Amino acid sequence: MKTKIQQAVLGGIVATAMMTMVMFVAPFMGMPKMNLAEMLAGMMGLSVFIGWIMHFMVGVIFAQAYVFLFSSILAKISS
Repeated sequence: MKTKIQQAVLGGIVATAMMTMVMFVAPFMGMPKMNLAEMLAGMMGLSVFIGWIMHFMVGVIFAQAYVFLFSSILAKISS
């Protein structure tokens, strides 16, 4: 069985990939264009590739924080 850390990393990567796909489809539904990787890279003066790495790292960090902050609370809920 995978540890909580491994599950959170995988969940963060998958969730970030899914939300990124939604961001790319959003302009076709009338929403503004959003490319967070370009925004991150532009703010720091780095390449877009580094922006993508940072984008996925943020997603993994959010997943880790969610698991470690809320897993004990969610375990107490019976239904």
